[in-house]
Amino acid sequence: ILGTERMVVDRRRCLLVAVLLASADAVRPAVATRPPAVRTAAPVMIMDQLKKIADDGALAVKQAAAEKVVGERVAAKLAAAQAKYDIPQKYTNLMQSFFTSYMTEIYLADRDLDEYEQILSTLMKKVLETAQEPHTFQPFHEAIRAPFDYYKMGCDFANGMVDADRSLVLGAEQIEKMQQQIAAGDNVVLFANHQSEADPQIFSVLLDPKVPGFAEETIFVAGDRVTTDLLAMPFSMGRNLLCIFSKKHVDNPPELKSTKQRHNRMVMKTMQQLMTDGGKCIWVAPSGGRDRPSDDGKYEVAPFDSKSIEMFRLMSAKADRPTHFYPLSMFTYPICPPPTTVGGEIGEQRTVKYYPAALHFGEEVDVSRFSEGCVTDNFPAGCDANSSRDELREALAKHVHSIVSSNYQDLAAKLDMP
Repeated sequence: ILGTERMVVDRRRCLLVAVLLASADAVRPAVATRPPAVRTAAPVMIMDQLKKIADDGALAVKQAAAEKVVGERVAAKLAAAQAKYDIPQKYTNLMQSFFTSYMTEIYLADRDLDEYEQILSTLMKKVLETAQEPHTFQPFHEAIRAPFDYYKMGCDFANGMVDADRSLVLGAEQIEKMQQQIAAGDNVVLFANHQSEADPQIFSVLLDPKVPGFAEETIFVAGDRVTTDLLAMPFSMGRNLLCIFSKKHVDNPPELKSTKQRHNRMVMKTMQQLMTDGGKCIWVAPSGGRDRPSDDGKYEVAPFDSKSIEMFRLMSAKADRPTHFYPLSMFTYPICPPPTTVGGEIGEQRTVKYYPAALHFGEEVDVSRFSEGCVTDNFPAGCDANSSRDELREALAKHVHSIVSSNYQDLAAKLDMP
């Protein structure tokens, strides 16, 4: 995207000059009209503040210069693509801002520009191809690995934004248990919070080096936004997905509600068969969407839908195979934050940031502790006559949510931005 090697070198020289000039301006002392009678050393705190001002000023200039150079190159590339492909103007603007944000962060993080320029060029090509011929996702979509490996492309792209050295994976011993359970033909369900559109790719970036194959084989329950948005589509094509319409979007537009409900029933039937076959790991966000910041700007785990958790419990009971439920906390929002509003139109604005991510796998949840309430006297067998089914369903959802939320707060305390 940024052109020849000579252009990259010239750009680096320009950016270096801009940074040096900014740093010089920030730290250049003012000319005094009269020398002080006594010279004293500035307090350390003041010197630290002056250094921070200089560093912040230099970084701001460096970022502005990088955005200008990268933005021009991306715009030129998109203009050439627009002449060849019929790209909706909305997506041209989205690609401009997203790709500029990405390559600027690559530069600021001192990543390999040549490597990530090539990755971005490949992604752009795939976005343009799907714009011409959108992929149709079946209720169960299996990752496309050949002739083009979409899984690898997604992971390579996300890897550029993840500060691996500062990232965390807690509860790794739980993964070993899950692998043994899956190998035995049991199923595993991960009840997770959801923060970023790139959660599946970040999941892989953090886990592939530690437990090869685990993230790669995981099946993600995905909403329709990641299977219909042109920018998200190439990433989704590289994952194993159960493609569903979330409760937040199933009613919109009203004329498609019955079609979406019919599709969701087919997804449920497919998922039941997968669990009956056994040996599956399924990731689901019971909140039905991404976490959003509270009024003070802090991200919190969105409430879990008790019906969603209950559905998986009932399906596991019908599968005739053991199913193990684990809480998973994900800290990913700084890398690719969600929009502040919920339920906007397809094709949201995206920004990215180079930042660490984190996962925390909690201990297995014993759902048998939350026995079913009785429909009638002693039915189903072993039911709790003192509790209604709704009460027990809500109690299970709150229990799982409390674990995910507590572990998430621990991750946020370690990694959250000041």
